[in-house]
Amino acid sequence: MRLLIVTDIHGRPGHNHCLSRRLTGVERPIARTISLSDLLDVDYTGERLHRELVENHGFDRAAERLAGLSETADVALGYSAGGTALWHGVLRGLVVDRLICLSSTRLRDVRASMMPKPSLVVFGKNDPNRPPDQWARGSAVQSYIVPDAGHDFYANEGQALSLCFAKITAFLDLV
Repeated sequence: MRLLIVTDIHGRPGHNHCLSRRLTGVERPIARTISLSDLLDVDYTGERLHRELVENHGFDRAAERLAGLSETADVALGYSAGGTALWHGVLRGLVVDRLICLSSTRLRDVRASMMPKPSLVVFGKNDPNRPPDQWARGSAVQSYIVPDAGHDFYANEGQALSLCFAKITAFLDLV
């Protein structure tokens, strides 16, 4: 399995904490991890990077860079803003078979029905910025809300991360 991973505005998760490391039933996945900072060719993270993405067409620039990648991926996995960049990258021609977006709350500003690839989006129930519950209804996008979880549940070990991983495993048909 070839994976393309885009981290959040803080560069999380690190290599050893990425959910891709837990995949079983796959012979040593080939993974390429790209940070949002690298996609935008900047040397900052956090809120400054978030402002760049939102206020200076950063999501569009990141999506164009992703669409321009020469390699294809079986699965693209994006964390928070990284998932939003991947979503827009797929719409601009990034070649992937499936897309997984975790806590990509900016997706609330797009229509789920526009996504042409099988997709799974996962949000924490307690994340006030997630799309409304009906956001993915009537589309091919699978949406899962993790109970008792906030925005950055993916960065912490625990029940929320385990529930999320179970949904990812089922989405990838690895059960």
